[in-house]
Amino acid sequence: MQAVLLNTANVRPFPYRELKYYSFGLRAGFANLFRNGLALGLKRTIGKITQPINSYSRFPEYHYFDQAIAKYLAGLASPSGVTILDVGSPKLLGLQLASAADVNLTLTDITELNIDQYRTLWDAIKSQARGQVQFELQDARRLTLPAERFDVVYSMSVIEHVQGNQGDSEAMREMIRVLKPGGLLLISVPFGPVFQEQSIIGFADAARPTHDTREYFFQRIYDCQAFERRILAEAALESVEMITVWRQRVPLLRAYSRLGQNIHGALGFLNPFLSAIGNRSCTGVNSSVVGCYGRLHSLQDIYGDLILAGIKRQ
Repeated sequence: MQAVLLNTANVRPFPYRELKYYSFGLRAGFANLFRNGLALGLKRTIGKITQPINSYSRFPEYHYFDQAIAKYLAGLASPSGVTILDVGSPKLLGLQLASAADVNLTLTDITELNIDQYRTLWDAIKSQARGQVQFELQDARRLTLPAERFDVVYSMSVIEHVQGNQGDSEAMREMIRVLKPGGLLLISVPFGPVFQEQSIIGFADAARPTHDTREYFFQRIYDCQAFERRILAEAALESVEMITVWRQRVPLLRAYSRLGQNIHGALGFLNPFLSAIGNRSCTGVNSSVVGCYGRLHSLQDIYGDLILAGIKRQ
């Protein structure tokens, strides 16, 4: 990969259509409350309203994934009924896609927790949706799905969490396998100046609390070389496009992170604003992304994202 030199024409400040995604999440959260009551439990039900997008860093990913899929659909002779596979991504993006377009979307995850709560959320909004959604438990390393089945396959900030020495590469090969020739692949991963495999204390499978003090694998943060070796080398793609996202106003963002997850949830309405002032992006690969992270994952870590879009070779 070739790093790009930044210039004012290449840097994209904002907006990343933050209000579009935030307002959709807010409407879905209220629809869930009115239709399902507290079926998700009090904390999750309130959380779907107070923090529909769980981090300010998510908005550029939502924006570029949504933009790339819309562009791909617009180029099809018959865009209705397109098959889309989401591999473990934040589920709100998939619900938004299926609400707005006549697509057949399969949302997957490795844990029932994420499947069950978003199935409940979808039940609250599907009557007014244009598309269809199915939910499946899947392991990204071994997808139990037919080859060349999907027109679009995407995975947002997931494969860095896939366990195993080559878990991320295995997931890439599987996503390529189930994608049709000529289909669109979209992925994003954390990106920084140094490759790092991070651990986290007291959580397994990236999200499941263990109530102990052991260290568990959490994620990989990629640099240029690791991304090319572990991700790009596994993808038989053409028309490849890359976007780098990074953070500015790092001291402010790190100070905000010190407030903790519970306060972040209560202040979730600030995420669109934090995105607008803190996220920047450019086309290509910017190898000078600022990174503040170490071996153990912390809420105060700062790093960017690398987004890959490409078409599977015919």
